[in-house]
Amino acid sequence: MKLLLDANISWRITKLIESSFPACFHSKDIPVNQPAKDLEIWEYARKNNFTILTHDDDFEKLLLLKGVPPKVIILKTFNKNTKELSELLISKKETIQSFIQNEELMILEIY
Repeated sequence: MKLLLDANISWRITKLIESSFPACFHSKDIPVNQPAKDLEIWEYARKNNFTILTHDDDFEKLLLLKGVPPKVIILKTFNKNTKELSELLISKKETIQSFIQNEELMILEIY
């Protein structure tokens, strides 16, 4: 279960969720010019079999234009701090795993 976090999510969260999501990377760590643009994140995720985790609705638009892969998880949780967000993701691990494994689904919203 490989997650690629968009720039709008704190890089610090990767350390907090690594035991539940060991293949989790932040967009600041991918080999593209930084800060990574949405399309660069998209292409890196597509080529490397990542699911994108974001707060950004622009990835939903890319998904509609380009299709899968990659899949997209949109967090609709703008008032949560990093610790609360990490706890939410860990609590939703089974849902996220099921979403990633289901070939018919392409977007997941987490509230």
